[in-house]
Amino acid sequence: MPTWTLESPNARHYKALMRVDRDFEAAGEEPYCGVQSKPGFWLWLWTLREQARPEAVELGANPNEIYFLVNEQGDICACGQFRPLDTEDVLTWAGHIGYSVPPSLRGRGYAQELLHRLLDLAFERGLERVLLTCDEDNAPSRHVIEKAGGLYAGSYRERGYNKRQYWFYNRK
Repeated sequence: MPTWTLESPNARHYKALMRVDRDFEAAGEEPYCGVQSKPGFWLWLWTLREQARPEAVELGANPNEIYFLVNEQGDICACGQFRPLDTEDVLTWAGHIGYSVPPSLRGRGYAQELLHRLLDLAFERGLERVLLTCDEDNAPSRHVIEKAGGLYAGSYRERGYNKRQYWFYNRK
């Protein structure tokens, strides 16, 4: 059985994250991190720490914590976001949790594993309900959310978004 860890980005993830970005770019998709150098990576790490602070709301952002699902070899298998506050964006189009899997690793259960771990984190932090959203046309993401037990709550179609909304409730 594979062993994964949930890790916050740090300096030792540099090479693994650059491989993730190249994977997204090779598939014609937006890179996850989007930096091309070590100085850019350091700036990205600093930005992540600042964005995770509750004060980010005052600047018009959603506090956002980044996590990686990392395998035994140190490879990043999935990237996730946890947004702990109930801001307007979180409760409409963004959701409390987001995730992405490098294109070459999709279909192997990494999104499902990461989602379960981030849901556990959210409930351990005291959230009683967690919203996830996905684009209406993103069938793989919809499948991950529904398989994990997300309850369909409707759609959000404003400000250029076309999202399906799903709720998860803390059962403890």
